[in-house]
Amino acid sequence: MNRGVHQIEKDRVARSFLRGMPTYEDQAVVQRLANERLLSLLVALGRSRYDRILEIGSCTGLFSSLLQETFSPELFFLNDLVPEFFQTVKKKLIRGNSTTILPLFGDIEHLELPLNLDLVTSSSTFQWLEDLPRFFSKVHRSLTAGAVFGFSMFGDETYYEIRELTGTGLTYPSFTEVRDQVADNFKIVHADIERDHLYFDHPREVLGHIRATGVGGVGGFNWTPRRYERFVHDYRERFATEQGLMLSYVSYIIIAQKRS
Repeated sequence: MNRGVHQIEKDRVARSFLRGMPTYEDQAVVQRLANERLLSLLVALGRSRYDRILEIGSCTGLFSSLLQETFSPELFFLNDLVPEFFQTVKKKLIRGNSTTILPLFGDIEHLELPLNLDLVTSSSTFQWLEDLPRFFSKVHRSLTAGAVFGFSMFGDETYYEIRELTGTGLTYPSFTEVRDQVADNFKIVHADIERDHLYFDHPREVLGHIRATGVGGVGGFNWTPRRYERFVHDYRERFATEQGLMLSYVSYIIIAQKRS
């Protein structure tokens, strides 16, 4: 298997996100933080406008609306694995301005990307990709010289508690692996790790949160009443804090530029 390649059941991922669409935004606390951090870093580059933007993994459009409001693109390509999200995203975008919205829905690893892009960006999505090095090369070819590639993605130790108790969960690449894979094609401007924790009153709320956000953590685990009881007991024993039962998130944030 090539470096950075791992198998993802993308049909299952799509069904999970579609099922969670009605509750996603209420539960997407860490995703909102990731959006704000990523946008702040893009703004710090000093460029006030990008004419041709591709956002990968638009989901319900939380980050999409921030991008449009901040950078007023002429062409805004929107991608997500779930085509049903497009109408939800469109409702969030500013009407009456000069932005043309162009849907590019489907598996981004198998789609042809638009050319001459000024910005390719994504928030909390790339953990779902199977072959990051190949994909990063593909993004590189789609960008103009000096254009920006900026993203956040969930990384190793996300849902650490779930993996410890169930032995299941998404396999994340390390931060060093992702950074070095980007550096093969781009000049790194910023690369960092952010750690966040959410707190819940009961383990069933942890599981409900995971289902609502679709990040992945307990897929494939064979729940039985006995296993659930053990899970509840062990979660309380091992991950209780004064603030509640802890659930961990780790995000990688990378800003890079295509070399001129």
